[in-house]
Formats: sequence, C-alpha cells, structure tokens
Amino acid sequence: MTSNLRNLAGRHALPSLIAFLFLSAIYLYAFPQANVFFAGVVLCHVLAGIIASIYLAVLLFRLWRESSWSSRVGWILLAGSAVIGLALIKLGTSRSEFSWLYLHILLALVGAGILFADWAGRRGWLEPSVAKSALRYAVCLVALAGVAAGAWYSRNVRWQNSARIQNPADSPETMDQEGDGPKGDFFPSSAQVYGHQKIPSKFFMESDSCKRCHADIYKQWQSSAHHFSSFNNQWYRKSIEYMQDRIGTRPSKWCGGCHDPAVLYSGLMDTPIKEIVHRPESQAGLGCMMCHSIAKVKSTMGQGDFYLEYPKLHELAASKNPIVRSLHDFLVKLNPEPHRRVFLKPFMRSQTPEFCASCHKVHLDVPVNHYRWIRGFNEYDNWQASGVSGQGARSFYYPPHSQQCADCHMPLTQSSDFGNMNGFVHSHRFPGANTAVPTAIDDADQLQLTEKFLKSGILSVDIFALSPESMQAKAIATPQSDIQTTFAVGEEAESKIAAATTEASPISAPLNRVQPVLRRGDTVRVDVVVRTKKIGHFFPGGTVDAYDTWLELKATDDKKQTIFWSGKVEDNGKGPVEKGAHFYRSLQIDGHGNPINKR
Repeated sequence: MTSNLRNLAGRHALPSLIAFLFLSAIYLYAFPQANVFFAGVVLCHVLAGIIASIYLAVLLFRLWRESSWSSRVGWILLAGSAVIGLALIKLGTSRSEFSWLYLHILLALVGAGILFADWAGRRGWLEPSVAKSALRYAVCLVALAGVAAGAWYSRNVRWQNSARIQNPADSPETMDQEGDGPKGDFFPSSAQVYGHQKIPSKFFMESDSCKRCHADIYKQWQSSAHHFSSFNNQWYRKSIEYMQDRIGTRPSKWCGGCHDPAVLYSGLMDTPIKEIVHRPESQAGLGCMMCHSIAKVKSTMGQGDFYLEYPKLHELAASKNPIVRSLHDFLVKLNPEPHRRVFLKPFMRSQTPEFCASCHKVHLDVPVNHYRWIRGFNEYDNWQASGVSGQGARSFYYPPHSQQCADCHMPLTQSSDFGNMNGFVHSHRFPGANTAVPTAIDDADQLQLTEKFLKSGILSVDIFALSPESMQAKAIATPQSDIQTTFAVGEEAESKIAAATTEASPISAPLNRVQPVLRRGDTVRVDVVVRTKKIGHFFPGGTVDAYDTWLELKATDDKKQTIFWSGKVEDNGKGPVEKGAHFYRSLQIDGHGNPINKR
C-alpha cells in the first residue's frame, strides 16, 4: 500500500517537475542575468532536475510498461537528458562542455514535446486517425522548435545587437562636453560610471580572485604593461608627479581614467600622488576588472569615452568566506553565461579596435594643458587608415586577411583555463615594443617574448641605395604637411609634395641587385628604408615622445675596421646614443623652443 502511494505521488509530481524544468530552462537560456533571482532559479532548476531524475529512475519501468510506443520514446529521451544533466552538475557548462549542454537541451525538448503531444491526444485533440495523430506530434514539435528559436534569438542576436560601439551623430565641441563635464568627479577624463557613483578601490585590486578559474591569463597579465600602467611604473609616476606639481591634481585625472582605476574611481586622485604613491591602490596597475567592467563604449573618440559598471555580485567572488566563494564558483561553473555577460561584452571580441581605442586614442585640451586642443597618440585612426584594417584605400601593403588589435597583441596561446576555446586563450601579456618595463622589473620571460615579437617580421630594414656626396646638396622632393601630430603623418592625412628643382643624380640601387664600386676617400650617401610590414599603426606606437627607438648603421672596410657608425651606444652599450642617430620619436618643445623631457 505504501509503495503504491509513493508511486502515485511520484507519477503526479513528475509532470509538475518536468513543467517547471521546461519553463525555468527557457528563462535560464534566453535571459541570462547576473542577479540573485537568476542564481536562485539556477539552483532550483538543479534541485528539481535531481528530484525528477530520482522519480524517473524509480518509475521508468512502470511508465515503459503502461505507455504507448510514442510515450516510451519520450520517456527514454527525458531519461537520457536527465543523465547528461546530472553529469553537467559535475562538469559545468563552460565552452568545452557546450556539446553536452545542447544535447541535454535537445533530448529534453524533443522528449517533452512527444509526451505533451501524447497527453493532448489522450484528451481528444486530433486523436481519431493516424494522420491527425501525426499532425498533432508535428504541431507540438514545431511549436517547441519555435520556442527554441525564439530563446536562441533572445540569447544571442539581441545580446549582440545591444552591445555595439556606434559613434553619435555629433561629437563634443569642447572637452567640457565630454564625460560628466567639469562638475564630474573624474573630469577631465571622459570616463563615466553608471549611477554617477564612485567605485571602491578594492574592486580594481582583486585580480587574484580571477586566478581561481583563469590561472594562465592571470600569470600572463602579471608580466604585462597593463599591470604596470600606474605608479608602479617609474616613468609614468615621474610624469604625473611633475604634472601635479605644476598644475594640480585635477588635470592629472585625464591620465587616471585609463592608467589609475583604483586611484581615480575611488576618489583618491584628489590627493597628490606623492602622498599616496606607496599605497596598494597606487601600485595596482590596470587589473582585470578595469577592462572587463567597461559596459559601454560611447564612441571612437578615445579619451576613456566609456561607461564602467560596478557589479555588486563581484563581492561574492572576492569574499574571504570560503563557503560564499565556493558557492559563487559553483554557480559560475554551472551556468557561466551571466558571468560572461558582465565581463565579456560582445564588442570586446567583435569590435576590438573600437574597444581598444577608448584608451589608445587621446587628445588634450584647455582643462589639461591650459593651451588648446592637441592630438595625443592615436593608434585607432592609424589602424583604420592602413591596409591592415581592410578599410584603408591608399595603403601599399595589404595582408591576406584584415586584422584587429587582438590578432597581434593578444595572440592565441595554449591554456586549459575555463573559457578556453579548443584549448586556446588570447594571451594577456599584450606583447608590443616596450622593452623598458620588463627590463626594469627583471622579467626575463616578458623581455624574451617582446624581443621575439619585434623580430617576427613586423619591420624590415633595407640598406637600399648608395649615391655620391654631391646629391645631398640638391633639392629633393619631400612631403610636407600642415597636419599637427605627435609623430610622422600617416596615410590618413593629405600631404603636398614640393617639386624637385634639379636633375636627378646617379644612384646605385637596389643594393641586392647591383654591386657599387667605391674608392678610398669617396664620401657617399647611404639610403636605408625601414618599412612596417605587419603593423596596423605607426612604429613605435603610443606616447612616442617617451621612447628611445633609433636606427643603427655600422660600416666596416675589408680589414674589419669601423669607418662609419651611426646610432652607436657609447660606453660599450651603457651610455647615451650617438647624437646624430636617426630616432623614431616626436620631440616636445616648450614656448621657448626648448625640448621638454620630464620623464
């Protein structure tokens, strides 16, 4: 009697559990959100799934014996889905388990559709004939397919379209119209925070909480220039200290929007940095949470033109309570989509140049320099005008495929971190041309990676031609530009050519095809051509007034004696560079024409 009552209770409870699992699955798949309610539904779905699996295991033999052939198929499909679901509680639903997740969904969807059609038939809907029965099953399955398609559209298409970077119809006329304006806490940075709130500094200092699931990425980031973007970078520190000594703390927030999140967004940057330079906030650098908490990029203007979002639930991930932390990790592993939506917006993958432009393109104006609008460094426009972007029409070189920032600066590297795609993640070492930082912090691995990156065919240096000394005195056609820039004018700018006024002089070129003859005592001009081959912007990039990049050319005679050496480093490579060397940098000058060197 007791056994029969239990079976009866189970047979009545099972349909209710299946209905709840069906409805909650639609919600969880179609509308992932990082909030407590969603997390509660995830846990309820798991609990209901476990109970339903137990009931199904107990009742499966009786259901098989008493059901029609079509219902048997439905119950078997549900049983298969239940087994996979129980396994996914252990495995999680990260990308590597997506095939199992979608098989779990498919089996449950088809099984539930068949059982619903059978239940509807027993109540007289399209029942009398075989044709009507077939139509009934078809209608139910098509309806479920429509629900699945709608859920997929909501989960993917709507999400992708809702998080795109688009330029507004009008751009700000002055810096006062950027960000929160002069009354904002972070001005003259253009950065804003949803809710016009400040963000606790610890939020930007808890990158180690990401380490639990992304150990490889965390290790890569520790060596990166992003990690050493703030006052743990001696060159940047000196710049800001000098700036604040001269014009106060407020203009330095222009830098802090991208360099010093733990200091600026918590309100600490109103204090002179010399007073707080050794605090953990000042040494935190650009951590995981800075880039990954950018919820919206407002335009390609740069200058930190984005909105940050402070996700309250991050406190669970960073909690010191092991139970709370374990519960958070379990929920993320079980359903990582809300976590992904908070920290990996679609534009971070599909629009990386526009995303990176929010900090790698800047300008200065009166609130910063008390002078006028000046263009700072600008990697985005350089990239867009180049052949590498696939958008520049005037480039000499086009790669086989267009490339974005991450293709060069975040190459794929093997990793078993959660979120890996086919065993690879994008490197967060961000290799570039900066050898100073890894040298200063004695990071041999990062230095070696940077040198390898620079020697991978990015640049070509060709000793191209020789010509007699007399040619140097003749007028040569040279490009002239009225465009103001911090570096050589690129393909995006119009230039005018001054016409040559004399006849061409003899020249021997290219040197790999001709063998010029030189006599003792001859003085010749050597033309060296340096080309960017795999770069979508100028070389070097960034704040080019701060870099020491030069061309070294050494000539020896048949006795191995040095007869010419441009770019020689004095004192056996430890002293200054020979002054006549060709440097790739801009030179900032003050109102009296004197070079500015405050780094």
